[in-house]
Amino acid sequence: MWLGLLYLSLSVAALTIILEKLYYRLRIDFNTPKEQTMDELEPQSLPRFYFCAVMQAFHLSAGKFYPALPGETMTKPDPDSPATFYPPRSEKMLAIECSMRHDRLRLYRECIGYSGDPKQLPPVFMSAYFNKAIIALGASQFSRIRILDLRHLIRENFHVSLINEKYEETPKGIQCTLRASVYDLSDTLVWEALLVGLSVSPKRKSTRKTPQADPAEFIMYKQEEINAPLNIGVDFAYATQDWQPQHLTKWTSKLVGFSSPIAHGLWSMAVAVDRVMANEKATFQDKYPLHLDVQFKKPLFLPGKALLQFDKPSGASGFTHFQMVNSKSLSPILTGSMHVGERMAQ
Repeated sequence: MWLGLLYLSLSVAALTIILEKLYYRLRIDFNTPKEQTMDELEPQSLPRFYFCAVMQAFHLSAGKFYPALPGETMTKPDPDSPATFYPPRSEKMLAIECSMRHDRLRLYRECIGYSGDPKQLPPVFMSAYFNKAIIALGASQFSRIRILDLRHLIRENFHVSLINEKYEETPKGIQCTLRASVYDLSDTLVWEALLVGLSVSPKRKSTRKTPQADPAEFIMYKQEEINAPLNIGVDFAYATQDWQPQHLTKWTSKLVGFSSPIAHGLWSMAVAVDRVMANEKATFQDKYPLHLDVQFKKPLFLPGKALLQFDKPSGASGFTHFQMVNSKSLSPILTGSMHVGERMAQ
């Protein structure tokens, strides 16, 4: 019996060493050459990505914030960087002279039912296009969060370098703020997103809920039904190469705690924005910059139907509130606002 236990212990130890060495060889480290596609900023395969993400979960505690990883010394923040938290080598990705994947763009347009100018990019496309690279940054060898626990984005302000600007301890876990920027060849900023995600702690601190202010009065101007078929999660994954299991099938969604697949938040957001712009062409067509402020509330289970509701555009900037709600329970799936102009409205 003792020999059997010894053999089992040695086997487990050997397997652990093998997996650890494999992890250190495969984990993501970004060295980005010129003239590349975004595929080169992504993990080379899904098995590799998920293996690294699972191994990462054993190395990090979702309930503990690491101001510096073992063996790493912090550097002073770069005065020219917007980052308030700037570890060495770790949380910044820079890609020069990226090329567009037109096959993905075509699939994406079909997936969201794009109704805009075919010569222009759908407004939310870049967010979905870079989403897997953003996830990869979170699963990189120096990340401070457990990427498999990362919740849907809390907020996106649209106004590629990718940089983790700061981490913050909250009662629910570690909140991570990431800025994604796209410049053209003349170094003009053409797209920017501020993404806030939450790596949930298994041991949440019990705190009193802060009373929330009543939302601004929403006077519905138009309403449109949105149909989300069962296969939309897989179709969106083909378009964006974002194969997160909760969006694919009933069986893969159960692996991460959902009874059925849920629509990708960026799909819901893209459809909502496209429908508002299609209905209000006089306000939004060919007018830039376009600003979006979106908050994700609850998942839309597939297959499912939702109602897109929005108020009447107001002012010179066409400020519009919109929301997507469940067609049966009327519970909010996402809420947001959009307008055109040089600055975000306060």
